[in-house]
Amino acid sequence: MKYLKLNNNDNHLSLGNFFNEIKNNSINKSSAIQTELFCIIFNIDNISETTVNNYCTGYRSIGNDYKQIYLNYKKKYLKNKNILLPIINNIISIMEGTIIEYKNINDLNKNNTIKKLSISLQKYLKNDIYVPNIYKSNIINLLKQENYYEIISEILFYIILEKKQPIYDNDLINSTIEEILINTNISPNALKEYLEIEFKEGISLIPSLKKLANKNNPYALYKLGNLEYDGLITGKKNYEKAYNYHLKAASFNHPTSCWMISHMIINKKIGSLSNDDINLAWSYLLKAESLNSISSLNTLGLCYLKGINPNKEINEDKAIKYFKKAEKQNYVYALNNLGKIYENKKDYELAYNYYLKSANLENSWACNKIGEYYRLGIYVKKDLSTSYEYYLKGSSSPISTRDNWNIYNLVKYFYLEGNSQLGITKDINKSITLLESIKDFTPSQELLLYSYFELYLITNKKEDLDKVNTYLSLLNNNPNIDISKRNIIENTLKNISKKITLPRT
Repeated sequence: MKYLKLNNNDNHLSLGNFFNEIKNNSINKSSAIQTELFCIIFNIDNISETTVNNYCTGYRSIGNDYKQIYLNYKKKYLKNKNILLPIINNIISIMEGTIIEYKNINDLNKNNTIKKLSISLQKYLKNDIYVPNIYKSNIINLLKQENYYEIISEILFYIILEKKQPIYDNDLINSTIEEILINTNISPNALKEYLEIEFKEGISLIPSLKKLANKNNPYALYKLGNLEYDGLITGKKNYEKAYNYHLKAASFNHPTSCWMISHMIINKKIGSLSNDDINLAWSYLLKAESLNSISSLNTLGLCYLKGINPNKEINEDKAIKYFKKAEKQNYVYALNNLGKIYENKKDYELAYNYYLKSANLENSWACNKIGEYYRLGIYVKKDLSTSYEYYLKGSSSPISTRDNWNIYNLVKYFYLEGNSQLGITKDINKSITLLESIKDFTPSQELLLYSYFELYLITNKKEDLDKVNTYLSLLNNNPNIDISKRNIIENTLKNISKKITLPRT
């Protein structure tokens, strides 16, 4: 086993990271010396640099004598919050490079330096799995109240009295697994059994998964549920089998299986969305939420937007509340939904910011949105280079999550006509290849018709004419295309023929 350093990443609310943030937020960083800071917070005259370094890296437990100092402080703090005022004044003095002597907490809370320090420590608070949720909630409430003095005081008590150190790598693995499985009926052994076949099996994976599922392994049940849902076992989607697998996994409080049950009911993959169906979906949705499923937050938001809930309640404010909860965990679909809401309100600045955050997390649908904003100049200045960049990013997403409009827009606005400013040459063959990678997408069929028609006028090849007739037939037989659209298609073909200079025979 090896020791873990507690001050080289954002995963630990530790003494070392506390000192790091003091240094990062100091005017003169060279003045925030570890040993000096240690002497300030423990009100001592001196200590060896090696000892402090061991405490800060977490390789050594903070000495009992020092812990006793803070046990005494904590007893007094419960009766008199001002007890740490001299210590925190001295910390701020180090950070600002000048002597600070606030006489009361209210005045100290108005200081911008302690505010910056309190905010910068939040990332460690959120990431540290050892910090109890009730403690995290308390600090978040103090932040909302702008009570920075109490935040620093509580963090000092935690990192000195509560933070476990040293930590070994195996301890972290076990703690992480236990944290993930909290509130479920799933054992770490079930995870181990599943991972053993997931990592080792090849073509025999699915039979092995089925054997494990027969033993009611929640992970195998969940995996098989997804495979049946996507049609990856027999080549055909089987929602009934998927539902039954997820139902068994949900009985072990598997968060995502609980969500999948509600998702399948709400989207009518199972049932007819009767009142009974809605009640059942809602119960699993709330259960998934209680098990910290991010997907459930987004679905709850959608259900309040559409009135799919036991009370048929349509409530945009509640929807936004749930979307924002999911947004905090960078859930791209919640970001997209928030963008849609604010776009409908014509608040294009907020819509753009939500779409941009989602696009930068590589969500294909949002990439197309940002591409459109830059191509059309919605809220932002027109910029074809940035538009092209986001269409390109969105078109490279996995097929299961790819939004086809990215490829369509790349072809229509860049490859079919070319763009000398961006160094893009007109390329009909490339356009055709990209468009044919999109299946059953009417807009791409229309562009394919124009592209093959243009190609035929140049090459006079029968195979290109056959393709023209194929796509013309598909569009003519498409019930969603009305007569006005057919006239547009016919006129476009005429215009293409006028533009093309036919090769001499």
